[in-house]
Amino acid sequence: MQENQTSLFQVIINHFGLSLGETQAINNLFSRYNVDEKEMEPDYEYASILEIEFIKDEKTPFFEFVPIDKWSTLIEIIKNVKKRRGKKGLKFKSIITEIYDLENTEYDKPKTLKKKIVFLLNHKDNIDFNKGLERIEITIENIIETDESQKSQSSKQETDKEFTKNTNQNKAANDELNPISFIFDESKRRWIKPIDKIQRA
Repeated sequence: MQENQTSLFQVIINHFGLSLGETQAINNLFSRYNVDEKEMEPDYEYASILEIEFIKDEKTPFFEFVPIDKWSTLIEIIKNVKKRRGKKGLKFKSIITEIYDLENTEYDKPKTLKKKIVFLLNHKDNIDFNKGLERIEITIENIIETDESQKSQSSKQETDKEFTKNTNQNKAANDELNPISFIFDESKRRWIKPIDKIQRA
């Protein structure tokens, strides 16, 4: 049920502690998208919270769905919000949800969740926070390159279409249960998966 509801929107914006001007700036940026905006429960460790989920068809590259100039403007808006909060902090989460055949307008037809990628940035230091924001773009591009490479290798190896279909269905189910989560490692200045940090510790 939740999956069908989610597929109705291209951008979901959840927030706490943002001013009317700040939320309007973000909403105006996505004025041509289907947007669902609502206030969320507070986390009193932070002055403000912002979560933005981008829901797109798996066939559409992220920076075609959200052009790079629009993404850059969003990053600058978030930097300004963080600067205003100072040491009280802003917790920011960005989610990219890929759905199979999102362009289908029949909402009663089940959509298949293919992948969910989560970036959580909760650094209170402005330099670390801003560097993390700037490097989300690089990480997304790296993920796209890795996916394209894997698809290319898979297409060469797989000749049985039914087997490929079943494999993709199983992978989609696993991805739905296990989102790909990233945290920003301020010492290495890059986004990593928490499991990578544990293994290297």
